[in-house]
Amino acid sequence: MVDEHVLLRNSRHLLLNEFNEKSIEFLLESRILIVGAGGLGCPAALYLATAGVKKIRWVDPDKVDISNLPRQILFSENDLNVPKVIVGKRILKKIVPTLDVDAIEEIADETNLSKLSSGCNIILDCTDRFKTRHVINKYCVKNKIPLVIGSAVGWSGQLMVVNSLERNTACYACVFEENQEFTDDPCGAFGIFSPLVGTVGLLQAGEAIKTLLKINQTTGKLLLLNALSLNFDRINLIKNTNCNVCSRFNQ
Repeated sequence: MVDEHVLLRNSRHLLLNEFNEKSIEFLLESRILIVGAGGLGCPAALYLATAGVKKIRWVDPDKVDISNLPRQILFSENDLNVPKVIVGKRILKKIVPTLDVDAIEEIADETNLSKLSSGCNIILDCTDRFKTRHVINKYCVKNKIPLVIGSAVGWSGQLMVVNSLERNTACYACVFEENQEFTDDPCGAFGIFSPLVGTVGLLQAGEAIKTLLKINQTTGKLLLLNALSLNFDRINLIKNTNCNVCSRFNQ
């Protein structure tokens, strides 16, 4: 039973037809793994926490750098050289004191994803590495954990929801082959429009909540955002029956 204070705090969500008291209770009980505490992870974590999610496991090995500050909105110059997840936890706890944040200063890879995702209902990939996205996608498909992938570079952003609990839906490897030639550099190597990553991070938080609550799920679609022209394009994805990831694990 959700107490009256929590219901009052979430009253604007409860005015929506798609939400009810059980929705709020489910968010309170859910645990979300966010991989990456940069331009995508900061707004995603902030909006998930304030929207009612009470358990966040946040993973990132990096420390705050002055070049991060225009787009990584939880940090200030007072936080330089401090681990991002430690700063992020402190700020989120100040905003939502009841929040449970497990801040982990690690790189997410094949060796620790099982431990990091233990007990989590959904994973947000907020990294800026092509290789890492493939590793997380493969793990989520194999273990049937919903995944929300965001990316941004230059003026261009992408958003995709992978949910292998739904049959015949595309995974990340269906769209972007793992063995294709790709320059796997962080966004800092190419430049990035600061508000773009914030927009994609917010969209990730929204899709995570909708996926958890099974509200108008967007699995099987790729959203493309051009912040320079302000164009949004949505591509309907088709599962690749020869995909070396989801065709292997989803028989």
